[in-house]
Amino acid sequence: MLWKSLIALCVIGAALAEQTPVFLWGANSVAKPSLKTVPQAEFAEQLATLLKDHMVVAFEENGLSNKDFLCSNSQSQSCYAQLQGVSPKTYYTSVENPSEALRSVAAKREHNSIDASGKLVTPAKCSVGTALFVSFEDAVESREDVLEAHDAAIAAISKQFECKVAYLYLAAPSTAPVVQRRNRRETAATKGGFIWYSTNQFQIFYTAIHYNGKSVDVTGMAVTNSTTPLTKFSVELATSEASKKITFDILYDGGYFSMSNLAYDGSKFRTGDVNAPVTFSFSCGNLTLDSIPVDNMYNTLSFSSLQLQAPFDGTYKNNFAFGDSWDCVGFVTPGILMGLFVVALLLIIMFVGVCWMMDINTMDRFDDPKGKTITINTAAE
Repeated sequence: MLWKSLIALCVIGAALAEQTPVFLWGANSVAKPSLKTVPQAEFAEQLATLLKDHMVVAFEENGLSNKDFLCSNSQSQSCYAQLQGVSPKTYYTSVENPSEALRSVAAKREHNSIDASGKLVTPAKCSVGTALFVSFEDAVESREDVLEAHDAAIAAISKQFECKVAYLYLAAPSTAPVVQRRNRRETAATKGGFIWYSTNQFQIFYTAIHYNGKSVDVTGMAVTNSTTPLTKFSVELATSEASKKITFDILYDGGYFSMSNLAYDGSKFRTGDVNAPVTFSFSCGNLTLDSIPVDNMYNTLSFSSLQLQAPFDGTYKNNFAFGDSWDCVGFVTPGILMGLFVVALLLIIMFVGVCWMMDINTMDRFDDPKGKTITINTAAE
């Protein structure tokens, strides 16, 4: 029964696996037969070898298929005019879960995206051993125009890296979120509150701050940069009580900014969930932070309609408009949990059904036609 269960699991795993084409260039790689699917483990081993002395940049195209590589524009020219001239290059017609294979072997992973102008949303730096996943923003255009624009963007971005880089052009996983950008709202949405900013480095907006239920009036803000490279700076919010100040640090790591070391009136507060990508602004309708307990007592610091952003990008203007909101509400909602429960239930039913069908056997005993006929006597009561 155990081996049958293992076979059933393999059948389910094979059905869920994705086989997609992969175009690799910038490094020598082993060619594979076009009619053979490269297993995930084998492809992961190949990528692990590349990561030892290369940075790997993976461009994830939504819905990429082998048919797309035969695309041509209105002038009967290939949609991949730029990629055709790269070398060395290798094309795999079918690879099992290539994105997951790269994630499994890369110790350092970063994510980025290409905007409508064909540029990276966040500047990327060369780092050997790092896997950079780059997605494309959706555009309402024909498939040919989209692929041609992405080809030009990939060629332009590839010229920005000066270290040894191996590039992958592959299909985005079906479970990956689609990158969509909304039109940026004007700062009029921040009316009715208080907004403080320090040049183009940091900006914070709120409607009210309360400490243990009592209102806190902020009179000014000061930003102090660290002596190390600009991946950290400290913020100090002066209050009407000169002896009490709200202080915290802003850290940059892997394309995200986060708040840490928040303190006020001698209490330190937990801020583990206050983080967002640098191109987004962190927002929360009502953020209440608890202090570290002292003698089983703790304090609370609450921000109403909080919105803050640290771009860590010198191209921003002073008093810049906030980026798209990265809300503090958790991603796993009750609806998502219900969906996962239903999917798990259906998988269990399918697994049990496959096991039962594989356990069906023929009869091991049959009635002998030449033997004595079975006679059952009946009597009236």
